[in-house]
Amino acid sequence: MDVLDLLAEFGSTGRVGSLHLGAGLREPVAVYGMPWDIGRIDKRHRWPHLYSYGDVEFVVCRCRIVASITVPTWRGTVELPRSRMATRAVTLPAKVTYGQVTDALTAARCPWEPLPGIPGQRGLRTRPGRERIDFTFTTDAGPEPLLHGAGTWYHSHECISAATAADRFSEDFPDERHV
Repeated sequence: MDVLDLLAEFGSTGRVGSLHLGAGLREPVAVYGMPWDIGRIDKRHRWPHLYSYGDVEFVVCRCRIVASITVPTWRGTVELPRSRMATRAVTLPAKVTYGQVTDALTAARCPWEPLPGIPGQRGLRTRPGRERIDFTFTTDAGPEPLLHGAGTWYHSHECISAATAADRFSEDFPDERHV
């Protein structure tokens, strides 16, 4: 698998491995183990919360549903989520151009549409199911736009109340690590 395969799958299905919008947090934890705790979205509230597996970042709401997924590529490589059984991470080179991404999406029979341009950026969107995934490219890095990252919009769902969440989940799932 290369990064273009990963991006075409993400654009076509909204999935990065076993991670997908609307998944209960216990699903990816069963496959990948506990995620890396990046931190709170708002300092005053524990939820929503930002986590990652390798470089793949995701937001979880208080009902422990995966509400957003982002694959940043601006670092030049992408470390993928790895299963509990894996002995080492898979890291892929991630400097890909607009043309390479559109070719990969087209080859995967994934419909895409260009987004209106803004200075310094170019974008495209896919719509797997009811979701949408935006690919953002920088245009000031050379002759062809380079992918900066791909991500979902926030997953629309009926979030449970704080009281219901407190009854359903122990406050230590997952454990919050203060950095």
